[in-house]
Amino acid sequence: MCGTCFIFRGLVGGKGSGGGMGALGAKVAQALGPQDPAPVRTGHPYVTPLKELCIEVVAANFAGSPSFGALPALYVKRVVDLLSLELPLELAGTLIDDESYWKRRACLRWKSADFIPHGRSWKQLYFERNLEGALEAYDPTSGDPVELKRLLTYSKRYARALTVTQLPAHVDLAMLFDTTASCLTSLTLTYGMKHVGMDYDKSLFGMKLSDCRALAKAIERAETLICLCLSGNLLDDDKVRMVASGLVDNLSVVHLDLSHNKIADRGVRALAKLLDNRSVITFLDLTDNQIHTEGGRALARALRANHSLLSLSLRLNRLGDEGGKAVCDVLRANTTLQKLTLSANSLGPQTATALAGLIRTNRTLVSLDVSSNALGVEGGRLVRDALEHNGGVLRHLDVRQCGMGEDLEASIADHVKASAAAAEGHMYKAGVITTPQ
Repeated sequence: MCGTCFIFRGLVGGKGSGGGMGALGAKVAQALGPQDPAPVRTGHPYVTPLKELCIEVVAANFAGSPSFGALPALYVKRVVDLLSLELPLELAGTLIDDESYWKRRACLRWKSADFIPHGRSWKQLYFERNLEGALEAYDPTSGDPVELKRLLTYSKRYARALTVTQLPAHVDLAMLFDTTASCLTSLTLTYGMKHVGMDYDKSLFGMKLSDCRALAKAIERAETLICLCLSGNLLDDDKVRMVASGLVDNLSVVHLDLSHNKIADRGVRALAKLLDNRSVITFLDLTDNQIHTEGGRALARALRANHSLLSLSLRLNRLGDEGGKAVCDVLRANTTLQKLTLSANSLGPQTATALAGLIRTNRTLVSLDVSSNALGVEGGRLVRDALEHNGGVLRHLDVRQCGMGEDLEASIADHVKASAAAAEGHMYKAGVITTPQ
């Protein structure tokens, strides 16, 4: 027989003499000669297998008859591969768990889609971004609150983290938390408007006191919320005090981001009360606020009894020399904080002296940023000398733009690097770590 002839073994998925799936079932005709190319699916002598026709019919009519019946997993997968990407969300969410389907659906809807921040699940990504879009676009004058509540209720099965970048409708947060109870783990809210140009209404930006009150009441009942980010919401002292009232008895939120707001000393005193010996907060970001010396002292008093905080950022505030000194002094005996950022806070010689004491005695702080402060040359020398007694605990120290000169800055950086490497070598030899970092 010539090389262009083909033998078809096994009909409609049956097994031939070779014991494998038939050629028709694999959609590829088996060539008589090993080097002969396989023919295309269409045309003589190819005949579409009946099972393939059935799969196509099931996929085409799935919206009307949403069931896979008793189909084997192999054929369910092939049906899913043919399904429309415009199936109703509730139907698709209930019956389809195949990640490739949700990847196709997400990539068709959004040009940029990364599933890694969404629990490495394309299905979770789709539900979270769909819900975020619905909240951002909701208009109370024309939208149906019943439909929104229905979407929230259904989406809670798959949505765990929400990042809402605009909320012009000031949606009732009680409804959001009530419908997603025991499911939502991370919430990022920014009250504002996107793409408004130069002609905009200032009232559309920032949280209102009523929003803060609703959020506080909702947080009191939130048992699964771990991360709360309210960055850039024009929160002043009264508003942040209201939010803090809801966090007093909350034992789930460990990550609190209040950066880029208008929080001053009175608001910080309310936040300081959250850092008592019952606190579970491990990450607190107060970057770019209006915290002055008294606020720094309030935080220092709170840190004296705190045993939970691992990371604290006070960058771009106005602590002043006395406020910075108060924070550094109290942290000398701290045994939990690992990362501290005090850059751009108008710190001076008093803080430099306290900072040297902190570096000399603290054995848990691994990252410290005091850049863009007027520590001066003498302050730089104190810091460099203190590093001799640090034991390589401090792995990162940023002292740029502190008025101590490039040579001293480089000397400190080299010392930190060498001490960290030496400490790491000792831990490797002692078996504390298995491989050098």
